[in-house]
Amino acid sequence: MTHDRPVAQQSLAAAHGVEMPDPDTLTGPQLEGWDCALCGRRLIADQSLGTVAWTCGSRTREVELWVCRPLCGEGLESA
Repeated sequence: MTHDRPVAQQSLAAAHGVEMPDPDTLTGPQLEGWDCALCGRRLIADQSLGTVAWTCGSRTREVELWVCRPLCGEGLESA
């Protein structure tokens, strides 16, 4: 979780006008930070997009989403 992270690092999505993806549409590797939350490709260099609330059954947890660095084409198209 990112409670101790500066707000500036948590607002990549807002700074670039990127819409946060719906966590229910993401794959396991995207939720775990292995793949980009926007384009789905394996991450080599990454950056935090921010956090989302993800619910599985009756359990909800905060998940940090990671994206390509530099921001991938999927993120740039949304901006």
